[in-house]
Amino acid sequence: MASADNEFVQMVSELLSPQGNIRPNRMFGAFGLYCDGVFFAIIDDDVLYLKGDEQTAGAYDAQGMAPFCVPSGRPMTLSYFEVPGDWLDEPDQLMEFAHMALGAAHRAAAEKVAKAKRKKSKTGSNG
Repeated sequence: MASADNEFVQMVSELLSPQGNIRPNRMFGAFGLYCDGVFFAIIDDDVLYLKGDEQTAGAYDAQGMAPFCVPSGRPMTLSYFEVPGDWLDEPDQLMEFAHMALGAAHRAAAEKVAKAKRKKSKTGSNG
């Protein structure tokens, strides 16, 4: 299952496995988590961050989930939000929010495809 040698990544991958096929992938000093091929979570320094969007914002804000900040030296946040550490002992809470994150990831992927189609149709009509 988890090809990563990081114990925390393996534990989180196993916890999230009811969502689908969880695959960790090393990226930029952290790990990206994919569920059935969809990128929906980040693990950095043994902290789990879940994908968010407009539909998850209210629930994430209510839980005080802080945004993931890219450690590049310049202030930049991504649409991923910190999971409280005690949720790793509360599988029901974790699974509820992981399900929301997966929905956000699917919506983002669908929007990316739609934008590409719109762009292609605009360039195709000019030629």
